[in-house]
Amino acid sequence: MLLNATLLLFAAYAFIIGHSWKDALQEQHMTTQANVVSVGAAVEETETNILVSQLDDRARELDAREAALTRQVPAPSTDTRTLALITVIGTGLLGLILLNFYLDHRRRMSLA
Repeated sequence: MLLNATLLLFAAYAFIIGHSWKDALQEQHMTTQANVVSVGAAVEETETNILVSQLDDRARELDAREAALTRQVPAPSTDTRTLALITVIGTGLLGLILLNFYLDHRRRMSLA
């Protein structure tokens, strides 16, 4: 009963918040559309402007090639399960080594 009431209240709260966000986003979208201003400008084509645009095109091409290369090389993954497994195995081995030293020390004491 209490669980059902809690779930019902949570659903109602989420519904109300969702509608208020929807209204706020619609209002913000309408305001943004009303505030849009368009500006256009043209620059005379000179040798310098042509060279700069060629350099910009070349830079975009190099950026695209670099992005393609970085997508091809897989990033080193940090698998937490592997790390946890290595940690558990390492801890177990350390425990066995310490147990070996303890049992060896005890055996030497009993012989003496």
